[in-house]
Amino acid sequence: MKLGRFIVETHCHAQRHAVRIQDHGDESNYETLPDKMKMAVPADEAADDADVVVYDNSERVLRDMDTYDVDMCVLLPSFGMTNEINRQIIEAHPEQFIAAAAPVQTKKQALQGEREWSWERAAEELDEWLQLDGFRMTGEGIRGDPTRTEPIAWAQRKQDLRHVFDVAAKHDVPVRWHTGYVSGYGGAHGLFNLYPDWQDPTLASQLKAEYPEVPIIFDHGGMQAGWQEKYVEKCCQVAGSFDDVYLEIGLYWADLMKKPMNDPNISIDQLLWGTDWGASMVQHHQPNEDPPVFWEQIEHRGLPAHQPDYWGASLRQLQTFARERDLPQDDLNLILSGNAVRLFDIDVPDDRMFQRYLNV
Repeated sequence: MKLGRFIVETHCHAQRHAVRIQDHGDESNYETLPDKMKMAVPADEAADDADVVVYDNSERVLRDMDTYDVDMCVLLPSFGMTNEINRQIIEAHPEQFIAAAAPVQTKKQALQGEREWSWERAAEELDEWLQLDGFRMTGEGIRGDPTRTEPIAWAQRKQDLRHVFDVAAKHDVPVRWHTGYVSGYGGAHGLFNLYPDWQDPTLASQLKAEYPEVPIIFDHGGMQAGWQEKYVEKCCQVAGSFDDVYLEIGLYWADLMKKPMNDPNISIDQLLWGTDWGASMVQHHQPNEDPPVFWEQIEHRGLPAHQPDYWGASLRQLQTFARERDLPQDDLNLILSGNAVRLFDIDVPDDRMFQRYLNV
């Protein structure tokens, strides 16, 4: 039986990298891989000797959507993935995909040494994409100058982030704020050292207070990978202070879902079902331990050549939590899609699918 009336995956990477790692000696050395992924070339434009290419992987997404009865996905670009490919996917399947916009070309031009990074040009690129049908938010996360190697002070970083919030406010769309940490394949690649907001998600509250009209989505809800819960707690702290700060809980294990659910200041309306479909993490299983499962990049296993099954694993955890808590189905429907439908202005077959009440 389908877990809800309508299901929206809010964190999907429908593009995939093909890596010529076998041409670079030791296959267990991944230190340079993230940098190569940032420079990925679309497959239909790549030369035969390209180190990393990125291609449309939506056929596999659609197959999993059919398998798990997922109705719609939010497409996110990352690590060299392009807005253009996501747009092609949306145009081919307009009823099943929407996307976030990112300043992809501004980043690539800086990395290639063609033009210095500029927040103004990044904002212009975001503005252009958000004018197109299907692009409903910014993200994934806010990274900044990809050539930066020195840490940035929060005062300057906050000033830079305003460029993204200004564009989001203009288009009345949410800003995605990346949270969480992966360890394998080069880890977070220095981002935690460079950007204070990656170390401390509570800094998002300062931008939220400054832009009360702009919703914030915490990508991964503080739990991208691993088992440490401190970033989840920081995200919950912000979500408990603002009713339009949202948490993706698709990578939470069942017991971890209790953190936002048991917080009296976090509403069921603030939870989204978003995983990381298409990413390189795999599920780690440790029976009789706490937590029993979590996601991670596990270096000694090598790069996953298969498509990790995010949705099967995530829906099992959500179903386990819902059964243990006896969660009302109307609440579960909000997590699975109702909140996303409202937040992203998604058309659905019936405007009475999700709970709402009239104040008389």
